[in-house]
Amino acid sequence: MANTRWAGQCQIWIPHSSYQGGMAQTMPHERSCIAQFFPSLNHQFLSLCLKKAGLNTNVIRFFNSYHSNRFTSYSWNTFTSPSFNVNVGVGQGSALSPILSALYLALIIKMFKKRIKNLNKEIPTDILSFVDDGLLISQEKSYSLSNSFLLCSYNIISKILIDTGLVMEHNKTEIFHFTRAQHPPNPSINLTTVGGPIINPKPIWRYLGFFFDRKLNFYYHTHFYATKCLSTLSAMKMLGNSS
Repeated sequence: MANTRWAGQCQIWIPHSSYQGGMAQTMPHERSCIAQFFPSLNHQFLSLCLKKAGLNTNVIRFFNSYHSNRFTSYSWNTFTSPSFNVNVGVGQGSALSPILSALYLALIIKMFKKRIKNLNKEIPTDILSFVDDGLLISQEKSYSLSNSFLLCSYNIISKILIDTGLVMEHNKTEIFHFTRAQHPPNPSINLTTVGGPIINPKPIWRYLGFFFDRKLNFYYHTHFYATKCLSTLSAMKMLGNSS
């Protein structure tokens, strides 16, 4: 809960910081953008992540052994498939999985920033990730300029994910524009050139339990949770009157 609250507060701070520079901000949000994240982690790349993190050789050897000779089978109604070897994935209910996935994503983010830096032209975008929930962020005065930066960045991160054994869920991509303008445009972004759809932004963006509006007034957020609270109180009165 604390991590989720911090991630939401971070999204409040970023637009406010851009306002001080008089910039508009576009923020496309890939909700659950990585398909089957935990079951898809590549063991060889994960071993590389552990080495890059500077872990002890014995620790790396343990995890290599931990992920080797693993078998699984699929069941559907009365059918159960034969067991077969699996060379990808970590247990989603395991206490180690969040740690391993964080190391996995840390190297992916590092690769993204390195590729952005090595481009011939400057692409001022940033990347954040909350497990498999990623954000690409651009802060510019022009929507057309920020959208072009985001399109380039989206293409780069999609290729990196493929190289590391993961797949982007393009149909779950979202875009949201923060701004302080009185009558701001709300342009879409065309991702068809990089394998995605045309994304039309919504007036309200839900992220990690927060409802963001374009000017960060939080009217909708307050109304939603106040209504939910009143409904809960009314339900509790009904339960109290039951025999």
